Amino acid sequence: MYVMSMKGASSSVVPQGNAQGESKKNGRKHVLVVEDQALLRFLAADMLEEAGYETSLAADADEALAVLERRPDICTIFSDVNMPGDMDGVDLARVIREQHPDIGLVLTSGTRIQELGELPGGTMFLAKPYEWDEVYRCLERVRH
Repeated sequence: MYVMSMKGASSSVVPQGNAQGESKKNGRKHVLVVEDQALLRFLAADMLEEAGYETSLAADADEALAVLERRPDICTIFSDVNMPGDMDGVDLARVIREQHPDIGLVLTSGTRIQELGELPGGTMFLAKPYEWDEVYRCLERVRH
Protein backbone atom coordinates (compact mmCIF):
# COMPACT_ATOMS: atom_id res chain seq x y z
CA MET A 1 0.00 0.00 0.00
CA TYR A 2 1.29 3.42 -0.94
CA VAL A 3 0.95 6.25 1.52
CA MET A 4 1.02 9.81 0.32
CA SER A 5 3.62 12.06 1.86
CA MET A 6 2.22 14.57 4.30
CA LYS A 7 5.33 16.74 3.96
CA GLY A 8 3.45 19.39 1.96
CA ALA A 9 0.20 18.94 3.86
CA SER A 10 0.19 22.38 5.40
CA SER A 11 0.71 23.98 2.03
CA SER A 12 -0.50 27.47 1.40
CA VAL A 13 -1.49 26.47 -2.15
CA VAL A 14 -5.15 27.30 -2.53
CA PRO A 15 -6.96 27.04 -5.85
CA GLN A 16 -7.96 30.24 -7.58
CA GLY A 17 -11.58 30.11 -8.67
CA ASN A 18 -13.26 30.97 -11.92
CA ALA A 19 -16.83 30.64 -13.10
CA GLN A 20 -16.31 27.51 -15.19
CA GLY A 21 -16.11 24.22 -13.30
CA GLU A 22 -16.95 25.60 -9.89
CA SER A 23 -19.66 24.35 -7.63
CA LYS A 24 -22.58 26.73 -7.93
CA LYS A 25 -23.38 26.60 -4.24
CA ASN A 26 -19.99 27.62 -2.89
CA GLY A 27 -17.70 28.74 -5.73
CA ARG A 28 -15.10 26.00 -5.07
CA LYS A 29 -13.65 23.76 -7.75
CA HIS A 30 -15.15 20.29 -7.55
CA VAL A 31 -12.82 17.27 -7.73
CA LEU A 32 -13.92 13.65 -8.02
CA VAL A 33 -11.46 11.41 -6.14
CA VAL A 34 -11.40 7.84 -7.48
CA GLU A 35 -9.44 5.46 -5.23
CA ASP A 36 -10.27 1.89 -4.23
CA GLN A 37 -8.45 2.05 -0.89
CA ALA A 38 -10.85 3.76 1.50
CA LEU A 39 -8.17 5.24 3.76
CA LEU A 40 -6.40 6.90 0.83
CA ARG A 41 -9.72 8.04 -0.68
CA PHE A 42 -10.76 9.78 2.56
CA LEU A 43 -7.27 11.22 3.14
CA ALA A 44 -7.30 12.71 -0.36
CA ALA A 45 -10.74 14.21 0.23
CA ASP A 46 -9.62 15.76 3.53
CA MET A 47 -6.46 17.23 2.01
CA LEU A 48 -8.31 18.65 -1.00
CA GLU A 49 -11.08 20.12 1.12
CA GLU A 50 -8.51 21.80 3.38
CA ALA A 51 -7.05 23.39 0.24
CA GLY A 52 -10.45 24.78 -0.72
CA TYR A 53 -11.76 22.16 -3.14
CA GLU A 54 -15.16 20.50 -2.98
CA THR A 55 -14.88 16.71 -3.34
CA SER A 56 -16.94 13.73 -4.35
CA LEU A 57 -15.67 10.18 -3.85
CA ALA A 58 -15.77 6.94 -5.81
CA ALA A 59 -14.19 3.54 -5.10
CA ASP A 60 -13.93 2.39 -8.73
CA ALA A 61 -14.52 3.47 -12.33
CA ASP A 62 -18.18 2.41 -12.46
CA GLU A 63 -18.97 4.40 -9.34
CA ALA A 64 -17.04 7.38 -10.75
CA LEU A 65 -19.14 7.39 -13.91
CA ALA A 66 -22.33 7.24 -11.82
CA VAL A 67 -21.16 10.19 -9.71
CA LEU A 68 -20.40 12.17 -12.88
CA GLU A 69 -23.97 11.64 -14.05
CA ARG A 70 -25.32 13.06 -10.79
CA ARG A 71 -22.78 15.89 -10.41
CA PRO A 72 -22.29 17.92 -13.60
CA ASP A 73 -20.31 20.52 -11.63
CA ILE A 74 -17.26 18.23 -11.32
CA CYS A 75 -14.36 19.92 -13.09
CA THR A 76 -11.49 17.50 -12.38
CA ILE A 77 -10.93 13.79 -11.80
CA PHE A 78 -8.10 12.70 -9.48
CA SER A 79 -7.84 8.93 -9.95
CA ASP A 80 -5.64 6.03 -9.05
CA VAL A 81 -4.75 3.79 -12.00
CA ASN A 82 -4.95 0.37 -10.36
CA MET A 83 -8.52 -0.38 -9.33
CA PRO A 84 -10.78 -3.43 -9.22
CA GLY A 85 -13.45 -3.93 -11.86
CA ASP A 86 -13.59 -3.89 -15.63
CA MET A 87 -11.91 -0.49 -15.99
CA ASP A 88 -8.69 0.78 -14.52
CA GLY A 89 -7.89 4.47 -14.18
CA VAL A 90 -6.49 4.75 -17.70
CA ASP A 91 -9.66 3.22 -19.18
CA LEU A 92 -11.73 5.56 -17.02
CA ALA A 93 -9.72 8.54 -18.28
CA ARG A 94 -10.39 7.51 -21.90
CA VAL A 95 -14.15 7.27 -21.26
CA ILE A 96 -14.19 10.62 -19.48
CA ARG A 97 -12.18 12.29 -22.23
CA GLU A 98 -14.73 11.02 -24.80
CA GLN A 99 -17.87 11.83 -22.82
CA HIS A 100 -16.72 14.91 -20.87
CA PRO A 101 -13.83 16.51 -22.81
CA ASP A 102 -13.73 19.60 -20.58
CA ILE A 103 -13.04 17.71 -17.36
CA GLY A 104 -9.43 17.82 -16.18
CA LEU A 105 -7.72 14.46 -15.56
CA VAL A 106 -4.95 13.61 -13.11
CA LEU A 107 -3.93 9.95 -12.82
CA THR A 108 -1.69 8.60 -10.10
CA SER A 109 0.06 5.27 -9.68
CA GLY A 110 3.05 3.51 -8.23
CA THR A 111 3.46 2.02 -11.72
CA ARG A 112 5.89 3.80 -14.01
CA ILE A 113 4.19 5.92 -16.64
CA GLN A 114 6.01 4.03 -19.41
CA GLU A 115 4.17 0.87 -18.36
CA LEU A 116 0.72 2.46 -18.64
CA GLY A 117 0.67 2.99 -22.38
CA GLU A 118 -0.61 6.15 -24.00
CA LEU A 119 -2.72 8.38 -21.78
CA PRO A 120 -5.62 10.39 -23.19
CA GLY A 121 -4.68 13.89 -24.34
CA GLY A 122 -4.47 16.48 -21.59
CA THR A 123 -4.10 13.88 -18.83
CA MET A 124 -1.47 14.56 -16.19
CA PHE A 125 0.34 11.72 -14.42
CA LEU A 126 1.60 11.90 -10.85
CA ALA A 127 3.81 9.08 -9.54
CA LYS A 128 3.19 7.65 -6.05
CA PRO A 129 4.27 8.45 -3.47
CA TYR A 130 3.69 12.17 -3.96
CA GLU A 131 3.54 15.31 -1.89
CA TRP A 132 0.39 17.35 -1.63
CA ASP A 133 1.94 20.44 -3.17
CA GLU A 134 2.45 18.35 -6.31
CA VAL A 135 -1.20 17.29 -6.29
CA TYR A 136 -2.40 20.89 -5.97
CA ARG A 137 -0.12 22.03 -8.82
CA CYS A 138 -1.38 19.24 -11.08
CA LEU A 139 -5.02 20.01 -10.33
CA GLU A 140 -4.46 23.66 -11.20
CA ARG A 141 -2.62 22.83 -14.42
CA VAL A 142 -5.10 20.41 -15.96
CA ARG A 143 -7.61 21.86 -18.33
CA HIS A 144 -11.03 22.40 -16.82
